[in-house]
Amino acid sequence: AASATARNSRRRRARRGETVITAIERDHGWRIAAEWLIWLPGLVTGLNLVCRAVGEPGEAVLTATPIYPPFLSAPRYQGREVLTAPLVLDGRTWRLDWERMEAAVTTRTRLFLLCNPHNPVGRVYSRAELLQVAAFCERHDLVLCSDEIHCGLVLEPGASHLPVAQIDEAIARRTITLMAASKTFNIPGLGCAFAVVPDAGLRARLHAAMRG
Repeated sequence: AASATARNSRRRRARRGETVITAIERDHGWRIAAEWLIWLPGLVTGLNLVCRAVGEPGEAVLTATPIYPPFLSAPRYQGREVLTAPLVLDGRTWRLDWERMEAAVTTRTRLFLLCNPHNPVGRVYSRAELLQVAAFCERHDLVLCSDEIHCGLVLEPGASHLPVAQIDEAIARRTITLMAASKTFNIPGLGCAFAVVPDAGLRARLHAAMRG
């Protein structure tokens, strides 16, 4: 009975994986592998898990504000310092302020938490902006955690969501993408989210942080 239960559980996970892989390729043109997926009970859990897995207590996590409150609480819960760089309003568009980003980052910073599309300002970052994010993370050797839970709610005509890990293999190796169906389809009660982690080493760190 126990072995049958385990087989059924594996089959259910495989079906979920196939659904996610198909949807991401259909909606964003990004082909992911089943082994890249880590299942989570929610995106906020994912933020806390990533902050626990990356770096050590006393090191720092950077994010851009204003931001969804768990971006600020999750690092603190995991014993990390929170560094912030305010967005700047350029006409009618909020954008990342690179002078403030460079001023905020320190040698103890290990992780950058990105929200794309950005909650609460509603920005869908462009490819050019995400290339800047990638270069910034490469320059400062940061892991990038990209919360893309709102990727299905792009409403502006002509705008489209680009998963940052899709840009190239270099940024994919340092990126943890968090997604869920809860925002787009208004089903948070299902309690299901997932991380997409192409790099095996990063996946191992997340799995280790999940133990217990």
